[in-house]
Amino acid sequence: MNIFMDHTSDLPMYEQIKLSIKESILSGNLKYNDSLPSVRQLAKELNVSTITTKRAYLELERENLIYSISGRGTFVNNANINSLIKEKNLKLIEEYKISTLELMKSGLEKKDIIDIIEKIYKGDL
Repeated sequence: MNIFMDHTSDLPMYEQIKLSIKESILSGNLKYNDSLPSVRQLAKELNVSTITTKRAYLELERENLIYSISGRGTFVNNANINSLIKEKNLKLIEEYKISTLELMKSGLEKKDIIDIIEKIYKGDL
């Protein structure tokens, strides 16, 4: 699992771990029943304390994104994934709406905005 830690960030380490795992689940990189590294293993990989990784895992469990089986490990749950994806998409749509309104205010015509979107979909922009 690839988790990038920014040791200069104001965001606590456990929160960075939590958000990174959450994003991996939402993006489909981690799927239902995929196993996560043990608390100790992840702490060692990230060079943080086990308390930090344990807190991240506990918060993810509270959000029903992961579950633990004593003696077996920690796994991705499927309980909230669809609602989280919907929530993420709604946020992205709101950001798109704000960007579109800014483009309109700057004088771009509807056709120009649609052309830009089509270029993005094609990978030309």
